[in-house]
Amino acid sequence: MDTEWLVNLTPARGGRTNVVCLPYAGGGVAAFHDWPARLPAELNLWAVRPPGRESRLLQPPIRDLRTMVAELTPCVVPLTRRPYAVFGHSMGALLAYELVRALVGRGLPEPVWLVVSGHAAPHVAVPGELHKLPERQLIQRLREYGATPQDLLATPDLLRLFLPTIRADLAVAETYRYRPGPRLSCPVAAYRGSDDPEVTRAQCAAWAELTSGPCVVRDFPGGHFFLEDGRDDMLGHLSSLLAGTHNPPQTAAPHTHRP
Repeated sequence: MDTEWLVNLTPARGGRTNVVCLPYAGGGVAAFHDWPARLPAELNLWAVRPPGRESRLLQPPIRDLRTMVAELTPCVVPLTRRPYAVFGHSMGALLAYELVRALVGRGLPEPVWLVVSGHAAPHVAVPGELHKLPERQLIQRLREYGATPQDLLATPDLLRLFLPTIRADLAVAETYRYRPGPRLSCPVAAYRGSDDPEVTRAQCAAWAELTSGPCVVRDFPGGHFFLEDGRDDMLGHLSSLLAGTHNPPQTAAPHTHRP
């Protein structure tokens, strides 16, 4: 069932749970290429590939989150026929949340877990303006974040080819504004890097206010892209969640905000 939007990273598996993985700004399928070997065999991994990268490099990137979700949602619908989970990091966390809302809006079941990583809860997030930076300043910020390959940063002509997609993805996240609506009821896991200056623990914990189900909040070693620095710890925790060996709290965290 591979589509332009979805790539099955585990085509030989017939696992019981589908896992939809949404990338950070500028990322694609490659962000998850080594995950199948690190996650349980009962999980089928599906990586999301938005336009403007990898095999879709020549397609214009999308600059609006709701447009991206509207195009992605029909592709994910078939995956909800069995238990499914959704994971997203940074920009992908916002996409993951709004994707689940869109699926629920179609009358489809909620995921067994929504895992949001490296982003403040949308109703408390402070909008950024990285997508507006001049080229030189934007490149410097990408160096500081550490997620952009050094070979790419060291090759100006190649970098200029990718910058429109990175800038568009940043706009997707930074122009998004939360719209109040019904709470989810699925369990949520909210991850952050312990040294991430972009996401405080309180902002991360605020994801609990968007579900009536349990919420697990966890810090991992590293900064905003702890997916690299704390990968083993993070994937170990994710494995336990999705394999059902992690026991979530029996009651939801206290809610101080009523979206």
